[in-house]
Amino acid sequence: MELMEKVAYLKGMVDMAEFDPAAKETKVLRALIDAVDEMAQTVAELVEANSQMCEVIESLDEDLTEVENDLYGEDDEDEDDYDYDEDDDSEEEDIYEVTCPSCGETFDVDEAMLDEGEINCPACGELLEFDLQIEDPPAEEAEDATVTD
Repeated sequence: MELMEKVAYLKGMVDMAEFDPAAKETKVLRALIDAVDEMAQTVAELVEANSQMCEVIESLDEDLTEVENDLYGEDDEDEDDYDYDEDDDSEEEDIYEVTCPSCGETFDVDEAMLDEGEINCPACGELLEFDLQIEDPPAEEAEDATVTD
């Protein structure tokens, strides 16, 4: 028996019992049955709302699955996650190791720091200047590097 049916059955039993309508006990019993009836109606409404929400959630889940399949492909689930190649990371900047001539402290600098042309040593504060122009090899080395047939 459903909850609403049980409440209706209780109401019928109280009506058939022919309790004295003026008695305090009868009034209390009817008030309790009315409260239980309201609770049963609220529970029925909540069950219906829950059912509707479950349908909406299932529909959203299906739609999300379709979007995931469109974006990632149906067969791509976690297959390419471990194919990362460190050499493919072209955005990574080169890091250079610099030794301060004053204090001997060794520290790392990146290309952006070198492009500024100078940097202060983090240990002693000495200003270190960088000249990033590529020098041509001496004439003798250039001749040795030339290949003749």
